[in-house]
Amino acid sequence: MTTNNTTPGSGRMFPQKLTLYHPNGAANGAALQLEPRLNRHAADRYNCFFLDMAAQKSAPVRDGATRVPATFDWEHKLTAKLDFADLCEMLVVLEGRAERVGGQKGGLFHQTGQGSTVITLQKSEKGGYYIGLSKKNGDAAAVRVGLVLSEAEAIGLRSVFQVGLFFLTFHAQLFPTAA
Repeated sequence: MTTNNTTPGSGRMFPQKLTLYHPNGAANGAALQLEPRLNRHAADRYNCFFLDMAAQKSAPVRDGATRVPATFDWEHKLTAKLDFADLCEMLVVLEGRAERVGGQKGGLFHQTGQGSTVITLQKSEKGGYYIGLSKKNGDAAAVRVGLVLSEAEAIGLRSVFQVGLFFLTFHAQLFPTAA
């Protein structure tokens, strides 16, 4: 788990990304990044989290005494914008009140001009929680990326979402900006 800073003065109140890497030796792991985006100006219309997921490109290898870490395909990442309602749906699962987001619909559906994205979060049969993104554009086949969060990662994500709801809703009163 890492956090990454973005360029200072980038226009976001909290320029941090939470990154969870789940590589494996078969190179079919994935990574997740979560970034809060809070408005500085009312016209920005963010007040959300951006969830990015990337498939693993290469397995970690040893080259003598040197270890070369796994790589992830951030260039072809899948992205979903999580608003207040999405975070609440995800918290219902992370707090154990439902088995999966979206109930019988099988996920949270977001329609875009080019296609659709489905956000999946559900209790995993193997323990932890499966989180995934699936994106479909036009007639092309859907692209999917997912990983299983450990119980500890799920607790951390739940805490970030709980605090995030407060800041998404009330940040303008806490951190007024110049017009």
